Amino acid sequence: MNEEINKIIKRMEENGSAFENPNQLASSMSDIVSKARTFDDVMNRAISDIKEATKHFLDGKNDNDNSYISGLSTCIYLPTFDNSGDYKFTIIGGASDWKHEIPVNEHTKFDVASITKMFTLLLLFKLEEQGIISLDEKVSNLNPDIQGLEDFTINDLIRLHGELRTQGNVATAQSVEEAFQILKTVYLTSNDRSRNLYTDFGSIVIGNTLEHILSKRLGYKMTFDSIMHKYLLDPLHLENTEFNPTFNITGNGGGDFVHDPKARALGGAVGSAGLFTTSEDLAILSRNIFSVNYVNTSFFRKKDIEKLGEITFPLAPQSNKGNLGLYVKHPLGLQKSFTPNELATGSFSHQGWTGSVAVFDPKQSIHQSFLVNAIYPKDSGIELRNDKAVGFGAAFEEYQRKITETTITLYIAREYYKRYGNQIDVNKTIILK
Repeated sequence: MNEEINKIIKRMEENGSAFENPNQLASSMSDIVSKARTFDDVMNRAISDIKEATKHFLDGKNDNDNSYISGLSTCIYLPTFDNSGDYKFTIIGGASDWKHEIPVNEHTKFDVASITKMFTLLLLFKLEEQGIISLDEKVSNLNPDIQGLEDFTINDLIRLHGELRTQGNVATAQSVEEAFQILKTVYLTSNDRSRNLYTDFGSIVIGNTLEHILSKRLGYKMTFDSIMHKYLLDPLHLENTEFNPTFNITGNGGGDFVHDPKARALGGAVGSAGLFTTSEDLAILSRNIFSVNYVNTSFFRKKDIEKLGEITFPLAPQSNKGNLGLYVKHPLGLQKSFTPNELATGSFSHQGWTGSVAVFDPKQSIHQSFLVNAIYPKDSGIELRNDKAVGFGAAFEEYQRKITETTITLYIAREYYKRYGNQIDVNKTIILK
């Protein structure tokens, strides 16, 4: 058995990666990676595996003949910070509409729903770093419109403390103004800080509170959209990530607006949902996240990135949900979390109602994104449930599992060839016809 492969796998385990059968992994990797094989051999095999898994997912249908997705954009990105080369594989396929008339391309923007919360959390950390906000400040002191949260702080909202309700349904409001009037009634039915309970309202309140803080600070009206761009999206050059895009969009069930009902009622740009993005922009974001371990001038602070992978309530029913709903690792792996067990301690992911997922392993610089068009225009409740084809969850889990296997193969191969001084840059975009 290849001793170098064993060393790489051992180092991954020391980082917290958990493998069902490490010896079997080492044996199979020794068949794939060796001095007798070139990197091109490994890459061609990986591309074949990615294409096969993606085509299977793209062509998949449930027992009622409903397709799980119409199109997707998937990315595996393994950046390095030592000039040994970055590996990036992007595979694009299918259409952005259920009539299959508009092909997905590299610039198609997907509605990523609750993945917006991860951007909101990163925005909060950046504003805290710049001294614009204290996360320990009471919401009622920061936002005159929100007075029903007792002594709750921004950090309480981040950690999903308590149980939040509104007097009325934001999602069914007849106008944006009415929706905001209902939001102002938000109150606590429980202020229990010993558990977490996933909700959209905390991050919506955070976005609204930031509007008050920045508008007062700058002396002119700042929307959450403009704040997100000014302090996060624009500095990171995430040029294809935005609220309320109107061109080349998908993942939202059709039309030209965000799918999430509360975000739509509130104008499309809130802290909980509403962002559209691309695989390319998520890869750029991942590189900036990972750089905290390698450069002194990283855009983010290392302590903030560590909070993204924090297990907030290990014994809670939602023990796999971290700050602002991020998914952290769980002993049952993909059955409970969108963060694979094969990744290191401190890895995290976020998933949106629309089905898209973004995964980050800062310790080993491994990123995956799965952007999909899974939302149907109308939910039947039988063949279509939660706006997606029945069986979508299981089909997605199978796809993520296969892509993760290939990701680990590429990671071990990169580490192996790097030991022999190979400097290899790969940036492959595969478009399935």
